[in-house]
Amino acid sequence: PLLGINDLNDIFQECKQFSAKWDMIGLNLGVASTTIAIINRDNANNCEQCMYHMLAKWLQRENEKCVPNWRSLCQSLCAEVGKSTADQIAEKYYVTDYSEEKELNDKEK
Repeated sequence: PLLGINDLNDIFQECKQFSAKWDMIGLNLGVASTTIAIINRDNANNCEQCMYHMLAKWLQRENEKCVPNWRSLCQSLCAEVGKSTADQIAEKYYVTDYSEEKELNDKEK
């Protein structure tokens, strides 16, 4: 199921421990680099606040590159913080196939 802005607090709770990598997670989620720069500027480099606002932009579908769901979030987290972390979140939210698309993309390279 698609996630929406009402899910922001739950998603932030899962992600805030990775706030130091908020910008790379955001880029993996399809948030535009210009949006990332604005969020960074507006939040005075406060990583947790930046993570929160980046996730809000993703959930508001500021782009159509990445559908806001647990699967795409797990894919992004896997790329930036590791598979074991993504697996824990995937298990909690019943995401069973988040790594398949990435594996296919890796094979095509």
